[in-house]
Amino acid sequence: MVYATIKVDLAKASEIKDFIKGVDVKNEKNPYAVFEGQYDGVKISACKNKKEIYSITFTSDDDRAKELATFFSTDVTIKEYDNGENQVKRIAQQWEDFGPQIGSDEVGKGDFFGPLIVVACYVESKDIPLLERYHINDSKKMRDETILEIGGILKRQIKNYIVAVSPKKLSSLNDSKYNIDKVLTICHNHAQKKLIEKYSLPSFVITYIDQFLAEDNYKKYVSDDLIQNPLYFRTKAESYYPSVAVASVIARYTFLKEWEKMEKELGMKIPKGATGAVDTVFGRLKNEKGLEVVSSYTKRFFSNYKKNT
Repeated sequence: MVYATIKVDLAKASEIKDFIKGVDVKNEKNPYAVFEGQYDGVKISACKNKKEIYSITFTSDDDRAKELATFFSTDVTIKEYDNGENQVKRIAQQWEDFGPQIGSDEVGKGDFFGPLIVVACYVESKDIPLLERYHINDSKKMRDETILEIGGILKRQIKNYIVAVSPKKLSSLNDSKYNIDKVLTICHNHAQKKLIEKYSLPSFVITYIDQFLAEDNYKKYVSDDLIQNPLYFRTKAESYYPSVAVASVIARYTFLKEWEKMEKELGMKIPKGATGAVDTVFGRLKNEKGLEVVSSYTKRFFSNYKKNT
């Protein structure tokens, strides 16, 4: 099975729709779907994002998909699979964009102990086979043991930039009236900006963000420091864009390695999250190590801290 994808503007998308006699579609599972059709044994589907960029995908069992795509554009992303129809369907449904892209995601926002980790990644079509080899999807759906096995490999082979904020620093920022959404926004933008600088990425590369607040508020928090690349916000973005998916895995891997280091330093297994079990461990550590020591490992603005000190 061959998938050939091009990105075009409205005028070119309309030209393609007219050429293949495409029909409009409405898909509740994919509200970004625009039209679909067939031409000479090739299936064609089109999606549009908020930036009015159209992704047109041509699909066939042979090279006709490539030939038709290149008829409309010289910039074509091609993917070929021979591992069975079920895998092809899974892949086609999972990713909405196979082209060059930046994606960012974070880990640690909801954990009383440990740091906040934000990661930005740059992914090209040539990276997709690596992600598929390791069955990359949202890190929340992957076992921590698996992430620890593959995270180092992805970190070495995928272009990335990591921002780690200690719980002590997060607590200090909160004392200075930086709420967690503002901190997250600044960290996402910083990771994206440093990634772009590190690898000299062009300003037209689209940047996907796993949405955690309204776009207007995000841009307000960053203000003049906002990156120039086109931004696209979407909830559960790791389910649609490979750059966000691999960013979520690398972020989780980095977080888990930091967690291992913290447990070693404190000499105790520490539960994640902010449950009653966390309160119990915090109380034990406070008695054994002292409040000043254990406080540096916790986010003091959590209710866990306030009700146990």
